[in-house]
Amino acid sequence: MKISITSRHEKLTEGLKNHVEDKIERVEKFLGKIKEAHVILNFEKKVHVCEVTLSAKNLKLSAKATSRDMYQSIDAALTRLETQAHKQKDKRVGHHRHGDGREVLEDVSQEVEKGEVKVIKAKKFAVKPLTVEEAAQQLSFSKDVFLVFLNAENDRTSVVYKRTDNHVGLIEPEY
Repeated sequence: MKISITSRHEKLTEGLKNHVEDKIERVEKFLGKIKEAHVILNFEKKVHVCEVTLSAKNLKLSAKATSRDMYQSIDAALTRLETQAHKQKDKRVGHHRHGDGREVLEDVSQEVEKGEVKVIKAKKFAVKPLTVEEAAQQLSFSKDVFLVFLNAENDRTSVVYKRTDNHVGLIEPEY
């Protein structure tokens, strides 16, 4: 890996150089082999600016941070690069891991068997008495995929849902 550090308006100290190199090595574990890293340290009156550009295999990342301390600027810029690199790694790994979705279904079924399924979001709403036609019409106007309603014809809770063939389905529970 080739690391070039440019210091503007002040001499580059050995401590800053070592700090930059250590931080770039942390980013390398997410990206793999980094071809080139270019760091610009700019010392202005009251603001210290750190700009970092990394070139990896098929990727180029850059980040910029400012603060009153150069070490904080370096940390902030390389933390942003770490975040970008982590996202890229997740995309790359996730893209190959879940090709057809079978693994996800198997994971969910194993969690169900173990009793480890968690409810992420719960929503409460009033169940309105509607006819099936009114419920289907209301569903067609909304972005929702299904609608729970009280069937006015038989006083039971029912569900209408949008099907993939652009029709509406009806679920009526048997008691």
